[in-house]
Amino acid sequence: MRLKKPFTIRNLSWLKFVPRWGHTVWDAALGSLITDERLREGYAYWCRKAAGGRLPRRADIDPVEIPHLLPHIRLVDVLEQGRFRYRLVGTETRQQHKTDPTGRFLDEVLSPPSGPRIIEVYAECVRDRRSIYVEHEFIQPNGRGVYRLSKALYTPLSEDGITVNQVLVFHVLVATLPPQLGLDLWAQPYRALVHAPL
Repeated sequence: MRLKKPFTIRNLSWLKFVPRWGHTVWDAALGSLITDERLREGYAYWCRKAAGGRLPRRADIDPVEIPHLLPHIRLVDVLEQGRFRYRLVGTETRQQHKTDPTGRFLDEVLSPPSGPRIIEVYAECVRDRRSIYVEHEFIQPNGRGVYRLSKALYTPLSEDGITVNQVLVFHVLVATLPPQLGLDLWAQPYRALVHAPL
């Protein structure tokens, strides 16, 4: 099966973006790029917390302000030697793992082929200190259809406003087929659709 080249933000030279931090809104073109309302709201919330040009701290994120988004979040610690560990996993996201990943390293939980690519997105978010929006399709084991559509927004957090020490992820999975008991979602073939540094 021939896979399409993923859509990237580099293909959109006509878009005009606001500065990375310090604004509470983005232009209509950027808003339309994030196709899920919950993720658009998550990005707007992160932008508000980044007002003033500094990356938000973990303490700036108040669960009381975003209760309806909590099932769709992951809070991931950035560790030495490029490793990442789940600190908190929302209920909707947790259901996509065979076991509760809280407290575990990502490279122990996320299987190939998609796992290493997902970890690369975390690393890019940390390295570039910017939010990243991605979409992936997970393909059925028989290759005959889409099993899940994944949409995720990775946003950096920093205690000192500069060095990223945590990544807050807003994540939704659209079920196109009924769940299969015991199926490891991350081990399924996948196709990258969107990869957009914001």
